[in-house]
Amino acid sequence: MTDFDDKLLDILSKALLIEREEIKDDLKRKDFEPWDSMAHLVIVSEIENEFEIFFEDEEVVDIWSVEDIKNLLKQKLAS
Repeated sequence: MTDFDDKLLDILSKALLIEREEIKDDLKRKDFEPWDSMAHLVIVSEIENEFEIFFEDEEVVDIWSVEDIKNLLKQKLAS
């Protein structure tokens, strides 16, 4: 596991109050009740702080799964 994955799993685990092992790429907001609007904002804020990036509003509303987060984050870190 990379440092990137490790940090992201920590953020998601704390914000969603689940074990790291339970977090899979196909975990989706609409299918997971604890991932409400407040948890979503916490996730975005923590990712921005940890990785020193900024998400545009449009990007934030387009995040619907863990896979979406990973793809967007990789894109941000590559640019």
